[in-house]
Amino acid sequence: LVNSTDVNLSFLLYNNLIRRSEGEAGAPLYPELADAWEMNEDATVYTFYLHQGVFFQHGTPFTAKDVEYSINRLIDPNFICTVGPALGVIDRLEVADEYTIKIYLKEPNVALPYMLSEAGMQIVPHDRTTEELTKEPAGTGPFVLAERIPGERIVVKRNENYWAEGQPYLDEVHLVVMPEMAAKVAALSSGEIDILQQVGYDMLPALESSADVTIVESLQSIYPIFAMHVTEAPFDDLRVRQAFKHAIDRVALHNTIMQGRGAIGNDQPIGPGSPYWADVQPLAYDVEKAKQLLNEAGYPNGIEVTLAAADTGGPRVTDAAFAIQEMVNAAGITMIVEKIPASTFYADKFMKAPFFTSWWPAYSEPDGILPLSYATHGIYNLSEWSTPQVNELVTTGREELDTEKRKAVYAEAQAIISAEGGVIIPYFAPYLQAVRSNLRGHIPASRIVYQQLWFA
Repeated sequence: LVNSTDVNLSFLLYNNLIRRSEGEAGAPLYPELADAWEMNEDATVYTFYLHQGVFFQHGTPFTAKDVEYSINRLIDPNFICTVGPALGVIDRLEVADEYTIKIYLKEPNVALPYMLSEAGMQIVPHDRTTEELTKEPAGTGPFVLAERIPGERIVVKRNENYWAEGQPYLDEVHLVVMPEMAAKVAALSSGEIDILQQVGYDMLPALESSADVTIVESLQSIYPIFAMHVTEAPFDDLRVRQAFKHAIDRVALHNTIMQGRGAIGNDQPIGPGSPYWADVQPLAYDVEKAKQLLNEAGYPNGIEVTLAAADTGGPRVTDAAFAIQEMVNAAGITMIVEKIPASTFYADKFMKAPFFTSWWPAYSEPDGILPLSYATHGIYNLSEWSTPQVNELVTTGREELDTEKRKAVYAEAQAIISAEGGVIIPYFAPYLQAVRSNLRGHIPASRIVYQQLWFA
């Protein structure tokens, strides 16, 4: 396996209350450490009934006290984590009995179960501090940590006391770091490794020529973002933002950069794998319209902008940046692409530069992304754009119990974000993975369900 991220490791060593199946349409939710859950009539109180007979890897039993501790830890403002803000709706937790816990919310929210299936929401033991878990992980997951060599590999071994009967099927999993593309292709083709979790499009010809390798494509997707800070000129003018959008030939990008895979983007973050995808049409490719809008905004001679871009990462983000650079030039937009080492980019440019590019995962649940990235004061509001109308729709959507009404609410939000927002999303790219043909149980998704893998 070629991916050594903490997210990958967390799903090997720990469990969530709820599991999300990204390999199925709509990414449905299934029980994991919670056997069942229910909410009250106005979605302000959730009750979770926990699986019994589960033990942490250091020997203590899993109970409601561990859920209480884990969630309180995440919502503690002094605890630094990326997922805590998504749980800001939680007011308090109550241990009803050893295997039942209630979560009380400050306001209605039908999306809480989805949030609890996210990476970073795993349950940890109440008798271990963060420092202790960093040194010696102790989860309820299918594997236990055996070895970690930074920059080289992570080795995990089968948890012999795993609570799901018969699983995992594998004795060991190795997460291997391989920076060089040629090395990855050679290792997979020879059988040295079994999965390439992130396949670059330029790797496809070599991999597709191997009889023992299969390319798989996920239902869920990721997407490049081109964020224009709307608090700074020229992007503080809606006409400039719309001119930029009109100047991009999305069909050409989809056919060339994406080789026809995935879907054309429409400048809003709900991907085509979501049941809430509204299929909003993006602003049409129209160079003359782009010129007209720039002229109306007071830029008859066009504009010059600098795009900050990391030199690696994402679904062909840098390639898309240079393609867009050429496209928008015809509309009078001179776009300078500043390639920056990834470490420097994320420290100095991400969410700081007036115009920058990166990538983001597409969420199936709108409440997983809209409050954080498109509402006022959202901690990941990449362009600093928001409107009272979208704020209201975000609140209405999370409180609405009727699915069809929720879809209508989020469709309206998507249309506004697409037309007026400060983030350009030119395409949705599927997760591409390459697997050895003798590997079974693999479902193409951003998350590999390691405990279900086996060899024929």
